[in-house]
Amino acid sequence: MKETYGVVGTGSAPKKVIESALNDIGASSTFLVPWYGKVTTGLEIVYDWLLDNEATFTIVATEGSKAVPKALALKAAEVHQVEDVADYILWDLKGRSVQGLTLVMWDTENEEESIRVSSMSIDLQLSTLELTNGLVPIIIDGDETPEPVRDDELPDFGETNYSKETLEVMPSALVKRMAKDKGTVVKTKEEGIAFLTKPNDEPTHEIGSIVILMKNGDEIGFTLTQELFKEVMAVVTAHQRPW
Repeated sequence: MKETYGVVGTGSAPKKVIESALNDIGASSTFLVPWYGKVTTGLEIVYDWLLDNEATFTIVATEGSKAVPKALALKAAEVHQVEDVADYILWDLKGRSVQGLTLVMWDTENEEESIRVSSMSIDLQLSTLELTNGLVPIIIDGDETPEPVRDDELPDFGETNYSKETLEVMPSALVKRMAKDKGTVVKTKEEGIAFLTKPNDEPTHEIGSIVILMKNGDEIGFTLTQELFKEVMAVVTAHQRPW
């Protein structure tokens, strides 16, 4: 079953940041997107990406607001008119058989609303990610209000190994991004989990071969890997005689 992502908020970020995050999620997912009565800079990037990638999306519009642009409405699977757009999207995500994920467009000019929707999403136990900051999670530290975790505040998890169980509860987009950061582009969450949990002691690539000529004329040859080369050189260095 497809994962569903709900976009809330009216914040913005550079186009490449938002598009990169959406590309990590992929157009095979389904989306709930807001319409607040006008096209905002950040949401315009989201709308364009959905249309360009022919993604499946539902529009949740503010009741009584200016009509949804025809080009957008015609491509939507559904259009709902509601009193509170963010609340509707979050409860929709919560009620699905496969619980959805929240994408917050953090608005630095209206942080009270960003905090409100983030708090509600977290209270509903939805995975809450910031679309305007590379899908980093929004967390609550004790009794503090939730704030987005900025890239420069994140520890380096480049060499961290996660268990299969931990990866399975992570959002698909994060698993794909982790695999990408380790050098492999995967199409599905399952492929990402398989890559990230594969044993680290797999045989290394061959780098050549060694042929030993014995005094009786016999030859002994074997394949050489990087690890074996290091071991052979260590033995040779330890036992070599001065010329």
